[in-house]
This record gives sequence, structure tokens and C-alpha cells, in this order.
Amino acid sequence: MKFKSILILTLSFTIHSCKAQVNTSPDDPYQKSHPDQFANYWYTGQAEISRFELKQMRYGEIRSGEVVLIFVTEDFLVEEQVKKEYGNSTATSVLKLNFMKKFITGVYDYSIMTSTFTPIDYRKNPATLKTSFCSQDWCGQVFSQMNYRDRKLHYQIRSYFQAEGDEDVTVDATYTEDDVWNRMRLEPQTLPLGKIEMVPSMEFLRLKHKELKAYPCEANLFLQVNDQESGGEEFYSYQLYYPELDRQLSIQCESRFPFRILSWKETWSASSSKAQITEAILTKSSKAPYWDQNGENEKALRNSLGLKMNFD
Repeated sequence: MKFKSILILTLSFTIHSCKAQVNTSPDDPYQKSHPDQFANYWYTGQAEISRFELKQMRYGEIRSGEVVLIFVTEDFLVEEQVKKEYGNSTATSVLKLNFMKKFITGVYDYSIMTSTFTPIDYRKNPATLKTSFCSQDWCGQVFSQMNYRDRKLHYQIRSYFQAEGDEDVTVDATYTEDDVWNRMRLEPQTLPLGKIEMVPSMEFLRLKHKELKAYPCEANLFLQVNDQESGGEEFYSYQLYYPELDRQLSIQCESRFPFRILSWKETWSASSSKAQITEAILTKSSKAPYWDQNGENEKALRNSLGLKMNFD
């Protein structure tokens, strides 16, 4: 896909405190720019399901696979940090992302899932409240979770592997990469910009065996346009660069509401090897109450999304 950059956005952002670098905004852009659109899209009792063709770098080779992003709003109990299912407790409306990735390495496969819970009202609750991660392959499984409480990120990992084992870590609250995907869907112009500190995604930390901490990061948001052969449409490109990790991540989304994710590309340079590139591109997106579509006769609905049973 050929494109050219037509504008660099140099928007400012406010740091909540020097120890809690969570994004806040003086206004609620989604409330002012598209309030009716927002409600009509996100509060209709349906989830957005998007399927991506995946080229995953693993063990020095490109692996074919797919990613499914499931975005949905739900009521969330802030203190308990779980979905509200009953009772009279006051809940917060969140945008939840279930990020599901599957690919095959030789004879065995990987299944990776990250769930992120971000308040819709990010003025009142400026930080993603919870992120959980799990990874399974034929060697074993790993689970980790990060909770935002009292301006701290409380992180825990439970792993089959000796080098990781069980660990609990608390760090000062800061930007987190897993938060970015939901933030783009709510309002791309609220994304943090400039030289910041950010915790990389749990997936990256796990697959590359890196320490959980905030790393220096350079963040930029560009408004770009496809070439005419692709329709000449504008889109946002949010680009992160971690100098210490020699890693780049670029995520593209629509330039207009509902800001659907279109593609992403991750480039990581190991110290003694060539750059390793993982990328994904949107192939199909639709909305549905998938939790009610669990009958055997509804398997055909997978075909409409192009979902595979295997990746050969």
C-alpha cells in the first residue's frame, strides 16, 4: 500500500502527575464531535468483530495466521475490576478489546489473547483499568495481568517456565501500549505524543522475554492518505519507537468515526540478527451479538468473516 504523509499532528497532552503519566484531555472529543454516532455504534447490544491476515515473525521465520479484534462496550466494576453482571454497585462503562492471535510454528501452534478494559469517560477515569494476557503453545502456558489502582500499575505473572515463574511487581502508573488500541477507537487525537515513557505490550514482553517496566518511547500521530489506486482515503498512523528496545510499532486506523483499526506493523531488531517484522491487515469487519450465535448451525457465520480452522 502506497501512501504519503499530509500532516503531522503535534497535539499537546496533559500529564496527570509526574508519577502517574496517564492521558487526560480538557474536553471530551467523542462527546462533542460525534455523540449520536458514538451511542448508535457502541450501545446497540452488538460487538464489532474484525478479522486480520497475519504475518507473524517467530524463531526467525514468517508464520501465517490470523488475528481477531473484538471490541464491545460493557459495564465494569472499578473496585473489583470485573464485569458487572448483577447487584446495585455503580459501574463504569468501558470499551473492552479482546485481541486474539493464532499462528502455527512447524508442528505446533500458538494461541495468544489480550483483554483490555478502558473507560469511555476518560476525563473521569484517564487510565485503562485492567489488562490481562495469556499465551499457550505446546511447551506450556503463561498468564499475566495488570491492574491500575491508586496511581500504580500492579502486575502479576504466572508462568510454567522457570526463568519467569510467579512474580508480582508494582510500578508507577504510566502510559501502556495495550491501552493504545482502545484509545484509538475512542478518539485518536487523545493519544500521547512526543517523548514519553510507556510499558510495551504484554505480548511483546512475553515473547521477547523483556522486563516489565516503562521504557523511553517516541510517539507520533500522522494523518496520511492512500495512493489513488487504493481510493485516496485518509487514515491515521500512530507510530511508537522504543530506542532501548530498537523496536517500532505503527498502527493505522480510519481518520473518521468509528476509527476502525486497518493494519499494523511491528519491527524489532535483535542485536545479532536482521530486523524481524510482524504485520497484519484488515480483511473483514462486521457487528454482531456473537455471544448469542453459539449454535452448531451458526458455524457458517464464521465464513462471512473469513475465519479459518487452520492456516495452511
